[in-house]
Amino acid sequence: MPFRSRHPRTLLAYAALLDHSIERIAEVSADAREFDREEIYRLTDVWDNNTAALFAAAAARFRWTRALQARWALRWMADFSPARRAWMVERTAAAGVPVERFLPRPAPVPAAPGQWHRFYRGFMTAELDGSGDELTEGLAAEYDLPAAGFRGLLVERRGADRLDGWCEFELPRRYAGGGPRAARLTVLFEDPEGLRFDGGRDTTGLSLEAGPDGVVLRLGAAGVLRCRSVRLNLDDDHWEVSPTGRRFAAAHPERRERHGVRQWTLPISRSAGGPADAGWVLRTAMIAARRVRFAGSAADAPLRAVTTALAGAGPRILAAGAVRRRADRNAAFEALVADWFRRGGPDFAEAVTGYVTVPEEFRLVGPRARPTVRALPARLALVLYRPPSTPVEYSRPAHARLVFAQAAAGDPDAPWILRSQGFEHPVALAFTLDAFRHAAVPESAPDRLAFGPHLTATGTPDPY
Repeated sequence: MPFRSRHPRTLLAYAALLDHSIERIAEVSADAREFDREEIYRLTDVWDNNTAALFAAAAARFRWTRALQARWALRWMADFSPARRAWMVERTAAAGVPVERFLPRPAPVPAAPGQWHRFYRGFMTAELDGSGDELTEGLAAEYDLPAAGFRGLLVERRGADRLDGWCEFELPRRYAGGGPRAARLTVLFEDPEGLRFDGGRDTTGLSLEAGPDGVVLRLGAAGVLRCRSVRLNLDDDHWEVSPTGRRFAAAHPERRERHGVRQWTLPISRSAGGPADAGWVLRTAMIAARRVRFAGSAADAPLRAVTTALAGAGPRILAAGAVRRRADRNAAFEALVADWFRRGGPDFAEAVTGYVTVPEEFRLVGPRARPTVRALPARLALVLYRPPSTPVEYSRPAHARLVFAQAAAGDPDAPWILRSQGFEHPVALAFTLDAFRHAAVPESAPDRLAFGPHLTATGTPDPY
């Protein structure tokens, strides 16, 4: 008779997804030269709304209830987006516990390049490559591109070699019937072939040219971007009033809003007490790691502490949840949490302080020192710039944020670490793509930072 695991496949798959997330975060954050902020954010974001369901399934009393609870939770997790569903299918198959047959069907494939696709009411997206003349001509006819207002730019390294980023614009409408709120266009790009930007020059105006060599974006007199292709995200509440919008609406009637998969929970109280407390600790730790979403916090997120503490958490959660007696089960989860604190140390405790009770012996003594840029070889990892005309809704004045992968002082063989430097209004920034291609020693002064001949930033130092 073949061996039958006491844990159902769906629950084993759930735990495998957690372990893969932790292992992958540790891998892409181990050395700042291979740091991938976007992938870390994507993985940590999974465990915001899916942690409680994992612990509820792990602590359910019967095998069939564990299987059903995990299956419901996996379906709800996969319904978030096609990308997340594809990730789940790939990782569970690699772990030997495939769950694709339990998941909802994938969403329809978006429209072909050069065509608009609705991904939410009032939000349109399109892939623009060298054959997108019709798309660019439609934008130029319906929006006053020469008067477009520049609202921000981000360029960052993903892993060892890739670059991607975005730039934002507000577009005055040419067509009648638009509301008072300006339309917003976000241009997302990957692996640019050329990039030059100077915030000290006029940033008013936008032009998009699609040709045999790819796409060229010109930003007033301030910069130029060259890519094989870009993605356009258009946010315009009144787009369907425009000529292009009317034609699109006639050809693609808006479907009835899909309700999606419901997040069911069995009426079982076994997950209360120890399991629920442990789930809250794990969820809070992953949210702390998710701070990498904000460019200025990437260097401060407690990634090493979180991944060290939670390494191998999946099987240990299942083992603790399988304990029969409630008191013993709660004790098993309390021991698991104590071990997380022990392994993660004060940085892990600081990450969850304020949300859970931290044992006294694990609390951080005194404020943690913030890393600063040093006179050591560095590799530019991220540039974020918001100009003085940025609207109030962004909550901060004009600012620039620079993040570097920097060698560890005194140990040339140690993994590089992230350093961050910011400037506030008045701020000026100029850089080229070559800033990302070479290592250099940052030249730092109280109101200025230069990175080789390819980047300079001046302004009031950011205290954060």
